[in-house]
Amino acid sequence: MAKELSALEQLKASRNPLRVIEDIYKEANEGIPLKDEYIGLLKWYGMYPHVNSDGREDKKYFMKRIKLVDTKMNLAQLKVMAKIGLEYAQGLVDFTTRQNVQFHYIQIKDMPAIFDLLQSVGLTSRMASGDGPRPIMTCPVSGVDEGEIYDVRELVKQVDRYFDKNDDRFCNFPRKYKIGISGCKCHCAAHEIQDVAFTAFKTDNGEVLFDLTIGGGLSKSKQIATRASRYVKPEQVLDVAVACAEIFRDNGNRDNRNKARVRHLLNDWGIEKFVDEIEKVIGYKLQEGLVEPKIASFENRNHFGINKSKQEGYSYVGFATNSGRVPGTDFAKMAEICEKYNAEGLALTATQNFVVYGVKDEVVQALADEFVALGYPYNPTPFRARLQSCTGKEFCKFGITETKEFAKKVVVEIENRFPEFTEDVTISFSGCGNGCSQPQISDIGFVGGMIRHEGERVEGYEVLLGGNLEGTSKSRLSRKIGVKVPATGVVDYIEKLINDYKADNLGQKRFKDYLAVIEPVGAVEDSE
Repeated sequence: MAKELSALEQLKASRNPLRVIEDIYKEANEGIPLKDEYIGLLKWYGMYPHVNSDGREDKKYFMKRIKLVDTKMNLAQLKVMAKIGLEYAQGLVDFTTRQNVQFHYIQIKDMPAIFDLLQSVGLTSRMASGDGPRPIMTCPVSGVDEGEIYDVRELVKQVDRYFDKNDDRFCNFPRKYKIGISGCKCHCAAHEIQDVAFTAFKTDNGEVLFDLTIGGGLSKSKQIATRASRYVKPEQVLDVAVACAEIFRDNGNRDNRNKARVRHLLNDWGIEKFVDEIEKVIGYKLQEGLVEPKIASFENRNHFGINKSKQEGYSYVGFATNSGRVPGTDFAKMAEICEKYNAEGLALTATQNFVVYGVKDEVVQALADEFVALGYPYNPTPFRARLQSCTGKEFCKFGITETKEFAKKVVVEIENRFPEFTEDVTISFSGCGNGCSQPQISDIGFVGGMIRHEGERVEGYEVLLGGNLEGTSKSRLSRKIGVKVPATGVVDYIEKLINDYKADNLGQKRFKDYLAVIEPVGAVEDSE
């Protein structure tokens, strides 16, 4: 006997979720309030209600994501995005781990104007979120980096266009569907944690193929993707991406959203059945791929510094933010600097950082210096380079602890305490157990919660250590070590980890490897 669909599934089945845009315009232009049951459908346009100080949803203000199809904003798009940040988002802008821009304090009354601005430069928020294909993860310097394996820009756009043109078939999945398509030499698109990913490599005879991986993901049901043991040719990527989407749409779990991702279907079926289904849908056999290509380790997945472009006479520059938060005034200044030096635009990375591309060699140092003066280094400290933070309780209904502004202060303090520390380290702050900032794959992950400390109930963090990405065979998820620390003790805790490593590295040559093997450091606190 089939289980009854949840209320959300019934709502999605009764009406194309993308039609919620009609209700947005009715509220904005005619004053007809959006029905309460439709609030959840705003995700299909990248919108989530803010939360009040008491933790309830505030339906006046929304967080809004914009979909960047290939992670890039050209100069015209960058100027429009800066305008939105200043005029409609109270100057609060975040760069996300999925290479999108996220605005805060957005109001429905302003949505028609925002839609018009986005449309004027070829941008959209349509399917920036919701139960369907999410923005595709890819390398921010695809087509720009002279050392890349393959320029995937057209493949990414081809797949995105297909889903967009057939939105009636692809806007109602059991849950989100996350794809990665990358030809990056350092694998910066994190294919190991995507639902479906295509990772380029070159064979001994110089042919470019993509290694297919399926079923990765984080959150609470985290797991590293499984290799399909199949290689995909560039001209086959669209077929396979669409086939996997159809398989997931038609077979994913619609009874329990906690078990409704691609990885759950993969675990139920096994990789062999999943691959068989792909080949049935596409109508041909994929090339067998028994060997996993060599994959770069997580700490090497960046594009910082001044780098030569494949275009003669041009460079690109990778910069670090601090926890992904970019004030609206800074965002506008970024556009001004890019325009001043005639740079082509700005692209976002998977670690909440950014790249300015299309910069002429003769002005690249001057441009880089102006970004440094604004507070965005191109040669960042290891603490700032790979610091990630989620939205936290400031705006998210799931957040238990404050994260963004807290993380910004933590990194500055750690930099002051260890100015000579040079080893790579990824630090992540999450405001709840969902782990949107990816503590599950970080060297040091802090997961927010309320803990009992010195007899009081305070904001604190559970500590996770030793995560890393390095292909499906070598990746490791971080592990809980039975330690919780109050927010006020986080900096001291990181300091203790570093000092203990310096005193006795347990035979490990790198700090990140030390973090993967050490026993608990510090006292266990009682959780609330």
